[in-house]
Amino acid sequence: MVKKNTLIWQNCSEGELAPRIKTWLDDLPKADVVIFLEGPMGAGKSTFARAFLSVVCPGQLSKGSPTFPLVHEYLTSDHRTIYHIDLYRLKNAEELRESGIEAQVEEPGTVVLMEWGSLFSDEFKHLSHTKKVITVEIEMNEENRNFRIQD
Repeated sequence: MVKKNTLIWQNCSEGELAPRIKTWLDDLPKADVVIFLEGPMGAGKSTFARAFLSVVCPGQLSKGSPTFPLVHEYLTSDHRTIYHIDLYRLKNAEELRESGIEAQVEEPGTVVLMEWGSLFSDEFKHLSHTKKVITVEIEMNEENRNFRIQD
């Protein structure tokens, strides 16, 4: 049995998110990471992605949620590629294959932020063999969010 590491951020406001991510990233590899962002609609998946990108791609403006284009690509100052992917609009595994997203997710040397990845968990279960896989579960309460981060 593989023991998972869990980090919990209770009542984390949007303003606290980037500093917490910056500290958390000090313990992560710089590439070959897939971060599954999970939670109900409006929980803060894109908010987490924006804060993450502000830390690893300072000075670049977020392109917003990739709900309609499906993928936004960013480049860090040390030339690593980060993909922010939103799978919400895809209806089935065939659409996922046709989109080409699987190749981007599997691309060596990248970091992937993936919203709604659980919709295609069977298609991505093999990633743990080649990438560090992290799940960020987000719950929204009245004004703040709770984050449960597992790797």
